[in-house]
Amino acid sequence: MSLGSPDCMPKCHSVRHAEEVIAALTSGSEGSLQGFLSVHCHNAATLRDEFGRTALHLVASLGKCDLLQWLLDSKHADMLAKDKESGWTALHRSAFYGQIHCLMGLIKRGGALSIQDKEGLSALDLTMKDRPAHVVFRNTDPTEVYTWGSNTNFSLGHGNQESRHHPEIVDLFSRSRIYVKQVVLCKFHSVFLSQKGQVYTCGHGQGGRLGHGDEQTYLVPRMVEGLLSHHCSQIAAARDHTVVLTEEGYVYTFGLNTHHQLGLAPPPASSQVPKQVTSKSLKGRSVIGVAAGRFHTVLWTRDAVYTVGLNGGQLGYLLEPNGEKCVTVPRQVSALHHKDVTIAMAAASNGATVCVTEKGDVYLLTDYQCKKLASKQLNLKKVLVSGGSLDHRIDPQLLHDGGGEKLVILALDETGRVFCWRSMGTSVRQCRWAYGRQVFMSDIALSKNSMMFVTQDGEGFSGQWLGQYKKAVDKKGIEAISLTLNML
Repeated sequence: MSLGSPDCMPKCHSVRHAEEVIAALTSGSEGSLQGFLSVHCHNAATLRDEFGRTALHLVASLGKCDLLQWLLDSKHADMLAKDKESGWTALHRSAFYGQIHCLMGLIKRGGALSIQDKEGLSALDLTMKDRPAHVVFRNTDPTEVYTWGSNTNFSLGHGNQESRHHPEIVDLFSRSRIYVKQVVLCKFHSVFLSQKGQVYTCGHGQGGRLGHGDEQTYLVPRMVEGLLSHHCSQIAAARDHTVVLTEEGYVYTFGLNTHHQLGLAPPPASSQVPKQVTSKSLKGRSVIGVAAGRFHTVLWTRDAVYTVGLNGGQLGYLLEPNGEKCVTVPRQVSALHHKDVTIAMAAASNGATVCVTEKGDVYLLTDYQCKKLASKQLNLKKVLVSGGSLDHRIDPQLLHDGGGEKLVILALDETGRVFCWRSMGTSVRQCRWAYGRQVFMSDIALSKNSMMFVTQDGEGFSGQWLGQYKKAVDKKGIEAISLTLNML
């Protein structure tokens, strides 16, 4: 068919012409193809075959950069055109097929890397996914620590007070070949746990929250010498104190004890070095996990949960009738102690505590109650909680009526699914994802204002809630809450 054919008009949409153009582009020199496209059809640059592919799609895939430039300059080809199968633009195809010179040519002409396909992937996302499908990472493998964000309180460990807008390696660990397996970042300090069971801290040391025996500010991570004789297995921290669990099942705390969150007896005003938490209720029991909120600390064994600190409703006990504001030593949460309950994990925020059993029951400790949020959420491997509200009557000078934050709970299971709950008025409701494609996560993180996720493909996302609750509720009563994910 040629321009002289009576059925080829300036706005030709012939599928047969499109198929002939697509077939021709797979062979021949770029110069001869320019001649062919010039005479074969009036509309050769914009015709689409049955799969929605244009000539620009094909030349971007094949790496024919000169022909690509000619289509853009002479034929005004549409860079935003998407195919039917995947919703790919020419940028997507050039990235997928490794034609970087074509990709750069499209970008220089104004091609947007942010355009997403049917799965919500940009051209850059496709290059991120071009890696081995199965990478096995062992806990003993070498690791490197990167931190970024506000560094006002020297919590990033870089040796100065400059904030970082992009991830930057913590030089002390890389230089000393110290491999870190857990990191906790707080407002005024940071805590690092090495694979060898050593604890490092940096930031502001007021109240002894760093555990170095003083209240100095440390710009780079320093080993907590008071824990050298122990192999530490887990760390937790909040604004003013730090909690450490050893492999033997012992718990050590240090920092401010304003709200008796250290669990030490007799209660000191603070502790600048690690001190072991002991109480009659813990005697002979091996602690397997620790968590910390600003006002309290959580410990748990296989069959019991213990809390200590300011009792604003998040400890799992009733309001003390004698007016006692604080629980000074760890006390067992009786509502979670019966023969059918085996504790798997727990998490704490400033205003709430969440516990998960091995049967997949999820409990929320708040408002002086123990509420079951979910049942049979099996194979959960991580749970996080943020926000919540405390009873302002406990300490009116510290807490305010109507204060606190929206309660958010995230849980991650072994298959990579994420479950969400969020407070709505006086109730807490499960949410479902409003995201364009199915993603499976390998890790999650939660802060006061945002969330972070790492997928099993190695992608990093930040997440934020969009607006208020939608009115739509499905048959199971699950709110349709919008959560937007942005690739890092």
